[in-house]
Amino acid sequence: MNSIRYYLDAPERRKILDKRKEEYIDYVSSQTGWNREKAKKEMDSFATQGINYRFYVKKRFWSRTGKKLEVSIKNTLRNRKYDKFSLRKHAELVSGESGWSVRKAKEEILKSNLYTECSPRDYYQFHFWDKSLDEQKAYYTKGTVERMIMKYNTDIEEVGVIRDKEKFSLQFGDLFNRVWFINRNITFEDYLEKTEGLSSLICKPVFGTHGEGVEKFEIPTDKKGKKELYDMIMSMEKSQCEEYIVQHHAISEFCSSSVNTVRLVTLMDFDDNIHYMYSVLRMGTGGLIDGFDGGGIFAPVDVETGVICRDGMNLDNKFFEVHPVSGKKIKGFQVPHWDEVLTLAATAAKRFKGVRMVGWDIAVTEEGVSLIEGNSESNYQFAQLPYVPEGKGVRYKFEPFL
Repeated sequence: MNSIRYYLDAPERRKILDKRKEEYIDYVSSQTGWNREKAKKEMDSFATQGINYRFYVKKRFWSRTGKKLEVSIKNTLRNRKYDKFSLRKHAELVSGESGWSVRKAKEEILKSNLYTECSPRDYYQFHFWDKSLDEQKAYYTKGTVERMIMKYNTDIEEVGVIRDKEKFSLQFGDLFNRVWFINRNITFEDYLEKTEGLSSLICKPVFGTHGEGVEKFEIPTDKKGKKELYDMIMSMEKSQCEEYIVQHHAISEFCSSSVNTVRLVTLMDFDDNIHYMYSVLRMGTGGLIDGFDGGGIFAPVDVETGVICRDGMNLDNKFFEVHPVSGKKIKGFQVPHWDEVLTLAATAAKRFKGVRMVGWDIAVTEEGVSLIEGNSESNYQFAQLPYVPEGKGVRYKFEPFL
């Protein structure tokens, strides 16, 4: 059995990693206009601080200065520590499943990372211990999606629009089909006018992610109560406040406490053609949020038909033939207004030129569809996990675009 040191220092590994380094240097040079010598010098200076070439590119360090640069360095070093923890954690999990020692599990994870750019989590969740390297190479891994992002999502300002809810709303608000406002610089009279006829509001921090800080408020009927709610909302951190979406009754039957949304990933090629890469219906399990931080599950949707084509599942690889709360059957469900879902996603996608691969979150109502938000780094496991039990990799869907 080869040692971990073999995989870290072997000539074959060094050859592969050197090639990747050259690719990263070329990429930075193309993005910045620097010559290769300057690009390498800048990247090497960050390497002395613990920021390797991959993270330098992933976090686009050449575009960061001042406080943003300090925060990015700090966050990246924390991420690198997590990567080491993840290797240990998932090696132990693989050991339990495969019968290997933890040491051998680490070796095999590192070996697969060399050839497939999988993360330790990928290795465990995709059951790579019972697959040959050739079989593993057919899988859509973390490294693969990072390369897709490198190629297609290059405009820093447009990425900023996606991550800032206020900027996103200003550019895409006409596709929301609901009332929205930012809790700053709005008078009580304007607030009353905007919320006229509404029974509840959802407020979410402008820079929040994963459903963190999202709150639902019932709007009082009396003016005193309305003023008290207004004062409280205005005192909150900067947030986007929106009309609470009443979802389509058929989707609500899965879980009525959360708005269960479609995640549809589009890719616009360099001829501006739209490709629908994959889609899932995300469903809550009793909380306000349909995402995984709220205990949610998901099920893959056939992008051609809008029909759920597999059982539901969570990120722990647990499958659900019926929804765990409502008991509603998942596979075979037809997402209503699917043609409108596709049209809305394509319309939104064409508004960007430098962010060409986006995961769009879309709510489906009785009347039609409503855009929630975009994601420049959509969860790639949505695309791959449902097919793991079949031993099927889905990298082939992305190969033409790499």
